[in-house]
Order: sequence, then structure tokens, then C-alpha cells
Amino acid sequence: MRNVVVVDGFRTPLCKEGTDFRETDADVLGAWVVREMITRCHRWNLPLETIDCVLGSNVATPTHAVNPTRVAAVTGGLPATIPADTVAGKNCGSGVTALYYASLRIRSGDVDAVLVIGMEAMSRIPVVYHHTVAGLLLQYGKARGFRERAGGALALIPTLLNLKKYPPRVGLVMGLTDPMCDLIMGQTAENIAKDPSLGITRRDQDAFSIRSHRLAAQAWKDGLFGDEVVPMYVPERSTYVERDNGIREDAGQETFREVKPVFDRHHGSVTPANSSQITDAAAAVLLMEEDKAKSLGLPILGYVKDYADFGYEPACMGLAPVGAIAKVLAKTRLTLKDFTVWEINEAFASVVLGINRILDSSSLMERKFGHYGLTERLGEIPPDDLNPHGGAIALGHPVGVSGLRLAMTSLFELKRRNAERALISACVGGGQGVAMILERK
Repeated sequence: MRNVVVVDGFRTPLCKEGTDFRETDADVLGAWVVREMITRCHRWNLPLETIDCVLGSNVATPTHAVNPTRVAAVTGGLPATIPADTVAGKNCGSGVTALYYASLRIRSGDVDAVLVIGMEAMSRIPVVYHHTVAGLLLQYGKARGFRERAGGALALIPTLLNLKKYPPRVGLVMGLTDPMCDLIMGQTAENIAKDPSLGITRRDQDAFSIRSHRLAAQAWKDGLFGDEVVPMYVPERSTYVERDNGIREDAGQETFREVKPVFDRHHGSVTPANSSQITDAAAAVLLMEEDKAKSLGLPILGYVKDYADFGYEPACMGLAPVGAIAKVLAKTRLTLKDFTVWEINEAFASVVLGINRILDSSSLMERKFGHYGLTERLGEIPPDDLNPHGGAIALGHPVGVSGLRLAMTSLFELKRRNAERALISACVGGGQGVAMILERK
């Protein structure tokens, strides 16, 4: 079996919805990281034709670019002869899955080099009109002459303004609502927080979130994100965006205690402050067959190893990584003690807290995963090794990009620690979890 190496990887700053990247579409974000990777290829004297294909991760597909990876690849400057495809259906796990699919193509001998990009413009997710209003808008657009236009306007305007009967729907909310259990993702996090067997309090969630912000802020102060973050020029504003903009320097129990629950206003504990941020960003990772990379004299940041995914109850989707982690450990005959770095996506504080508590308890494992055949305690993740520089609560969660960020962050941390192995994992809306092992040799 051929080995798959990560030659290099980077990301743009992660910017909160409605801020620095609010006017930038996903394919434009993707094109920017493609251009940056092309610059690096030139630096390595690597012909662009060495890249056999581009595989992208994007969840909120732009209506003008149904294959945003192809659009980003070509407009970013890659030859049109290089094919491209997009992974979207794995939701928050799409980035990890895209890396896995790319590694499979390389391992099989089908290709030698794949550029994997992630792009997400959550600020640009559209508002959806009721089908009655949409029909009248189309009818008005087809009208010919003054009489038809006037008649169309008379039918359209009162319908358009009747928001009670024909309310527009926010695409972002629709995308974050699971059609199988009819719960928005925050409500599934409330289900975990309210589970008495897990014993997760509001204070626990806020404390974990404060930790995330403080670690991320310290990482920027120490220059630790300099390896993975590349400033991005925003032409609409004639400025460079240089760092993540959602980190709260004032994070503390007093400020977080004041934030009200939003998914269950009367009895809930999940708040915007202990949830991941809705975010815009892009990222790129260049994968290559090991011997090919070495023959070309390219740097090797690490290795993409094993992957597992897992299906779980949609109403408690945040716990699914437990199953994916157990599955990949069984597959590789490794234990938690074999890993130095862990990156578990902080979709919500209750999610990571719940995962940790189940992994470290045989009784909880049997209660929550016994009917899947998982009953044994897997062990404790050392707190200092879990998301050591913060996570999505502080940095943000651009869904199609997060998997690539988890991979890059863990590989750069392995390099800093001169350590061998990391495990990344994420919950997936719809009741799934993904996990992947990355190594440095």
C-alpha cells in the first residue's frame, strides 16, 4: 500500500459571519488558497501539471457554482486540464472525508498528487422565498409590455409583503436543521447537555469555552498560528485580513454567565458563547505519494493514515465521534495512549465534554453505545493534549473547512512537539462522526 504524505497546508484567517469576508463567495475564497498553493509550487519548482486532480470540501454550495472546487481551481490559476470535484454531503465532516477520499486515490495508484481545498462562505447563504412568491417573481420576470408588468406587480407586491403567510426562510437556519429529527444543531447539543447520565452543567460548558478562547488568544500571541494561517487580501475592502477575528480576549466566567441560552430559553444551557461560531474561510492541503514527494525534494509535513466514520442517533449527533474514534482505534489496534495530540471539533462545548466523559467510562460507553457493540472504556484524553490551542468555539467553524483546519493544526503541533501521532475527529449533523489518524515520522 502506498503512503500518502502532506506536503504542505495552510488556511485563511477564520472570520465571523457578516464581518471581513461577508462579501466574498465560497469559490472566491477557494480560488485565493489555490493561488497561494500555486505560488508555493513555483517556489518548489514544481510544475502545476504534477497535480493530478483537485478535491474540494464545501457544504453551503453557491447557487452560481454547483461545483465550487472546479470554479476555484480554474479561476485560481490551475490549468483547465486538471479535473476537480466537490465533497459536500458529509456536512461538518466533509473536510476530513475529502482528505480521506484524496488519500484513497493516491493509495490505489490512480493518481500521485491531489490538491485538497476547503471553502465556506456562511455569510453568503441566501434567504429562500416561499414557492408562491418565487413563482410570482418568475412570472414578473417573464412579463412583456407595460400591462403584463403592471399586472404582475399587482399580484407580486402584496404577496411579497405578506410575511406572515409567506415568510422567507433563512437558508443558514434551514441548513443547520436536521430534517430527520427536526432539530436545529443547537437543540441536539441541548439534548447532550440535559442528559443526566453525562452530568454536564452550564458552568462546565462555559469553563471549557473560556479555555478555548484563552488558548487561541495565547497561540496568536506566541506566534503559533504563523505556520498555518496566511493573510488574505479582500479587494472589496482594499485590505488584508491577517488573523482570526472571533477570539474573545475578555473571556471569563462573568462575561460568559451573562449570555442567555438561545435553543431553550427557559431551561437550556447552550448559549452562543459556548457554541462554535458561524464562520467564513478557506484552506488548502497538498497530498502526494511518499516516493514521488521525496523524488521531487518536497517537504513532508506528515502522513495521512487511517479513517473511520460512524452513524448515530441524529438527535444526539454530537456523540457520534465516540463511535468513530472507537472504530479507528480497533481498526489500527491503537489505544488513546498512542496519541500525543487530539483535535476534536468544538461544535458545542457540551459535545466535547460528552465525548470525553463517555470515552473515560465503561458504564457510559455501554449505556450510550452498547447496542452498537461498544461497551469498554477507551480511556482519558489528557487535557493538555486536547485542542491545545483552542478550537471552533474561539476560532470558528466554517463547516467545509474545519476538517482541513483540524488536520493542519494537529500536524503543526506534532512538529512543534517532535511527536509522532495525532487523532482528529468531528461530529456531523444528521447523526454521524468521523475520525482520522495523522502521523509524523
